[in-house]
Amino acid sequence: MVADVAERDASSARVEVAGPELTDARAVVGTWRSATHARALRLPVPVPGRLGRALRGGALTAARPDVRGVTTFREWLAA
Repeated sequence: MVADVAERDASSARVEVAGPELTDARAVVGTWRSATHARALRLPVPVPGRLGRALRGGALTAARPDVRGVTTFREWLAA
């Protein structure tokens, strides 16, 4: 998906790429641990200030991406 977008002809247009699901870091780590049966220690990592507020507010999400993936993180791990 991302590779397909990267291989397109260069243009001045920005292309937003998003996955098929909206999730948070805690859920991604839980999915990874379940899929790999990893016994990693989970530690909270607070992100303070403007960056933390922006991330909690959905700053890394795309409501209307130009390209939306179809494979979830869980499916990708299983493959």
